[in-house]
Amino acid sequence: MSYGIEFGQAMQRTSAWSLKHENIPRTDKRYLTPEMMCKVTACLQECMGHFDAEKIAVQCFAFSGFVQDALEEVLDVPLTYTLGFVKLGNKPIFYTSMEGLKEMLDAGRPATATLNLHAWLTLPSDEIIDVTFGTTLGVLRNEPEMIGRIATIHPDDMVGEHSYHPQLLGDDFLRRIGVLVEL
Repeated sequence: MSYGIEFGQAMQRTSAWSLKHENIPRTDKRYLTPEMMCKVTACLQECMGHFDAEKIAVQCFAFSGFVQDALEEVLDVPLTYTLGFVKLGNKPIFYTSMEGLKEMLDAGRPATATLNLHAWLTLPSDEIIDVTFGTTLGVLRNEPEMIGRIATIHPDDMVGEHSYHPQLLGDDFLRRIGVLVEL
């Protein structure tokens, strides 16, 4: 299933669960050109360069929100705060089922101390900017070469069996279950 289809389902689910989110029109235009990537990289270095890897690794929700406004200014396009999971090979990373997410929302709190969910930003073109996943993997797996890597790609262009799977849009879910930390 394409990222765009999953994104549309996430948008419908977010609305059905009465969560707030922006409804940004979709486009086929690609924004993450080599020239734009230089600007994105400089922006992220300025925003996040002074944080240590361990802090970034445990705060994907906060850091994705923290850089959103600055990236929107650089790209001159609105970004959608996106929650979901990533598959590396066929193994889901930071995965919680839809039923589990709905139970947390209904309870107003996470089911466990560790929330298995990931955050990234989606452009109107369905391209993504993930500022924390590489660093998180680098810290968790003790792979220093991964620290500082960001994902900037259209998920449908990913090679191998790696993939991004949006489940909910916006940060209202995180606010309603009480886990969003502001930087």
